[in-house]
Amino acid sequence: MISIIAAYPDFLDLYGEYSAVRLLEKRLACGDRQVKVSTLTFGRYAEIEKADMIYVGAGTENRMLAALEDLRGYAGQLKAFLEKGGILEVSGSSMAIFCNRITDQRSGNRYEGLGVFDAEAEITPKRRYGELICSYGDGKKIIGAVNSSIDFRRNSGQKEMFTVLWDSSKRFQKGAGEGMRTGENVYASEITGPLICRNPRLMDEIAEKLYGDSLPECTDTWYLEAWKAYEHAFGILSAESHIRQDETV
Repeated sequence: MISIIAAYPDFLDLYGEYSAVRLLEKRLACGDRQVKVSTLTFGRYAEIEKADMIYVGAGTENRMLAALEDLRGYAGQLKAFLEKGGILEVSGSSMAIFCNRITDQRSGNRYEGLGVFDAEAEITPKRRYGELICSYGDGKKIIGAVNSSIDFRRNSGQKEMFTVLWDSSKRFQKGAGEGMRTGENVYASEITGPLICRNPRLMDEIAEKLYGDSLPECTDTWYLEAWKAYEHAFGILSAESHIRQDETV
């Protein structure tokens, strides 16, 4: 049985983030593993240390801060979850929850984060939107959008998740790092969309980690359509950015 916890799906659900969990569940169903999806939210206890994956979607800045305060009560279980190799996937503004500290320019308040990432987050008064093409691994491409008022600063020991090839807003320069990566099981990115839904290759890689073996082929209509949607969107962004599938930094 594969256990996935969706964290605050009724609260951190900008851009339909909960659909990422649903598609992971469907992708794993192409094999012979049973999947159990449960919810962690306010007033509902969850045994997160026993889960195989926790998914934390994007939310508004204020909702992200509220979720941070609730998650403090799970700090010990989160540590146990990560130490056993549990997969943590974080999207959008919620990446700040797992940084060392958060500074809110709007109020002047500072908050201690959960410290999973050796990084700092700063909430600014200005929101920025950009369409991105990034690469990772051996040049694999992902697409998505960033709509955020939070600036993230990785400290020297913190690895990024992606390398930016193009950002329509020019907030990220070509070759800049994006997101946070810790080991092989912790992924975080400002990119939403949701990221997993828009990038079926990345979805397959995360699903294979959960599956624990070579992931069976999927010929379901939804999956084939997800690949068509990715190729169509990449084609549009490629025409604007002049970034090719085989291009690297």
